[in-house]
Amino acid sequence: MYKVDEYLGMLKLAKRSPNTINTYRKILLAYARFLDVPLDEVHNHLVPENLIKYAAHRSDKSETGIRLHLSILHRYYEINGIQFDPLELNVLKARRDDERDDKPLTLDLLQKMMDLGNPHTRAMISVLISTGMRAGEFCQLLLSDVKGDTIHIRPEIAKGRKGGNVYLTAEAREYLNLWLKNRGAYIQRARSRNFGRNLPEKDDRLFAVTYNTLLVKFSRLYDLVDGEQGKYYGKITPHATRRYFRTHAVKTMDLDLVERIMRHTGYLTSAYVRISEDEARKAFHAGEAALYITRKDHRVAQSEIDRLRNEKEELEAALSGRMALMEKRMEELARRGK
Repeated sequence: MYKVDEYLGMLKLAKRSPNTINTYRKILLAYARFLDVPLDEVHNHLVPENLIKYAAHRSDKSETGIRLHLSILHRYYEINGIQFDPLELNVLKARRDDERDDKPLTLDLLQKMMDLGNPHTRAMISVLISTGMRAGEFCQLLLSDVKGDTIHIRPEIAKGRKGGNVYLTAEAREYLNLWLKNRGAYIQRARSRNFGRNLPEKDDRLFAVTYNTLLVKFSRLYDLVDGEQGKYYGKITPHATRRYFRTHAVKTMDLDLVERIMRHTGYLTSAYVRISEDEARKAFHAGEAALYITRKDHRVAQSEIDRLRNEKEELEAALSGRMALMEKRMEELARRGK
């Protein structure tokens, strides 16, 4: 039987990311609390009945959370040689209807949040929108990860260890530079308050926030400008910035470039593989205006995008009409030929 610490140690040797290992530990700790036993005693209580009861205990939680907890715990059971009968597996792997309970983040909401934000939150929002990175990666960025207009996402903090480079718009760089000028004072104030007591002695994190802090800051701004709530949380969360990036970047950038920046693995086309780092950066900056939030030239760029889109639709409609007319004439000629 693997004790929890032994199991997590094996995951570390298997080169699983620190973030993944931390997630496993939190879920195993939650299970230990449910069983009312110390964490280092969980391996002595691995009977299928306990996990089935835990599944029922979490039935009122979000579907995503339920799947994650049961998947990780089921794996720990399997590693320790515990088998489940088919009916028990049906409970653990039940198909769940997890309808999205969110809504799109809009430019209007972003602008209102930026108006109310301080240099810290403005920098965080603009960088998230500019890069399309995941919130978990964002919170683990270091000062050394930023090089000019480029942020390097280290493999050890990336989902699936798929790191890479993302880019900063001119607007995001301006807000980031303003934040960096205030960063030292912010950390000093944080240390003087109760919530700063857990800050590391030397904080090299770019934004000096945990995911929970990011969520709180983002949620407070969202509550002020909208505040519509879903079943479990606000209908717009930090992850909405990644969706916003995907939706708006493709207006001015090639899809392969956008998927490369987002590090999606399902789009391994030849263009995706062959595009160089320098080409990707130049192409990003050529179309970055679609990601501007507060710059005045955003309206100009957006107007131009809308004009081009309308022209495209008009051309497609005209072409469709001509094709229909040609088909009609060909049918008439065919009838005459008979």
